[in-house]
Amino acid sequence: MSDLTAADVRAELDAWLDENWDPDLTVADWWKRLAEGRWSSPAMPTEAGGRGYGRDLVAAVSTGLAEAGVVGPPTGLGSMLAAPTIAVHGTPDQVDRYVPEILDGSVAWCQLFSEPGAGSDLAALATRAVRDGDEYVVNGSKIWTSYGHRAKFGILIARTDPDVPKHEGISYFICPTDLPGLTMTPIVDATTTHSFNQVFFDDVRIPAANLVGNEGDGWRLA
Repeated sequence: MSDLTAADVRAELDAWLDENWDPDLTVADWWKRLAEGRWSSPAMPTEAGGRGYGRDLVAAVSTGLAEAGVVGPPTGLGSMLAAPTIAVHGTPDQVDRYVPEILDGSVAWCQLFSEPGAGSDLAALATRAVRDGDEYVVNGSKIWTSYGHRAKFGILIARTDPDVPKHEGISYFICPTDLPGLTMTPIVDATTTHSFNQVFFDDVRIPAANLVGNEGDGWRLA
C-alpha cells in the first residue's frame, strides 16, 4: 500500500469507471456498484469493504469521481461516523452485519447523542442503559436527532455506570429505531421543515450484542 501513488489510484479508478459507470443506472444500483468496487469509502479498512487508503489517496479518489462527473458515493452519519467506528471497534459479526449496507447507501443512520439537559456535552448525558441478561434496558431522551425519522439505526451513547467520573461509564450502542418503547416527536422549524426529532426511550431493550467495544468506551468512540 505504501508504494501506491495518487497517479496509480487514478489510473485504476479511471479504468474501473470506464467499465462500470452507466448514467442510466439508478442511484441505488450505482451506489451498490461503487461499494462492490470498494470505491464507496476507500479510507475504510480492506476487511470492512474499503481500500485502507490514507488521506492523499482518498483525495485522489474523490477528485477522480468528481472529474468524471459520476454520482458520488453515499454520505451521511452512517458513512462518516458509524461505519468507521464499527470497522475499528466492532466485532466481526457487527462489521459484516452493518457496514456493507452503509457503504452501499441502502440504510440510513442517525446520531443519538444530544440531550435536553446536556446539549452536546456528552459528559453530562443522563440516558441510562442497564444490563439485564443478554440485553440493556434504556431509559431517557435525546434531542436534535437529524433525520431520525428516516434512519433505520442510530448511534446511541448512554450511561452504563453512574458511579464513576462523568467522562467514564458511557457506552456506545447500535440502536435500531423500530424497537418497542422508542418513540420520536418531530421538531418542526420556522420554515415548517421537519429535520429534527426528540427521541424517547421507555424501557427500550437493546441486545447486548449491539454494544460496540467495551462498556465505558463510548466517550472515546463518540
